[in-house]
Amino acid sequence: MKIKFTKHARKMLTFRRIKRVQVEETIKNSEDRSTGKSGKDVLYKNFGKNYLKVVISKEEGDVFVITEHWIAKKRIKK
Repeated sequence: MKIKFTKHARKMLTFRRIKRVQVEETIKNSEDRSTGKSGKDVLYKNFGKNYLKVVISKEEGDVFVITEHWIAKKRIKK
């Protein structure tokens, strides 16, 4: 499985101060998962004060990161 980033996802890493390794960790060891629009997977992982939300799609064995952003713990529905 190879993790690839869309142009938008690469741009948002810098803009939102997210490290690539944090996105990869969320994909490999997500704590929560749901299905988003158009069947995309939405993954969450706790990084202390906030959760990282990563939206991905899977194609031909590869994982494409669509976008990622921080989300407050209180917005996570358990």
